[in-house]
Amino acid sequence: MSEPQLNFAARLLSKEHVTDALEGRIATYMRRRSGVTLFEMARDIPGFSGNATWGKEDQNIILWADMSEAAIAAMGRLLDSEDIVPRPTNWLVYNFDGGVLDMPIAESITRRYAKPHWLPLVFAGNSEAA
Repeated sequence: MSEPQLNFAARLLSKEHVTDALEGRIATYMRRRSGVTLFEMARDIPGFSGNATWGKEDQNIILWADMSEAAIAAMGRLLDSEDIVPRPTNWLVYNFDGGVLDMPIAESITRRYAKPHWLPLVFAGNSEAA
């Protein structure tokens, strides 16, 4: 009878584990700050940056580019659980932080655009979330 093989490295590198860890880092970051741009998170949170784009593809709305798949999943979880709250912002907030997307600005989250439009958002931790 052989003992079960525990592949610790595989578990640590699993997509679920990476997303869980990143979700924790984002939540911790949000507890200390509010009005956080996605540019700031990409700059300050290890594992946030990547090659994926987050948005509403069917409406041609981009929230941010160059995110990791784990960051997109973690942000989705935090939004679903209402642990973070998004708020529309002016693109100048991103410009002040040092990064903007080179595309037209979306004026509505419900509108469908013919070409990709950027919807600048800032995020804060939800102080009412348990």
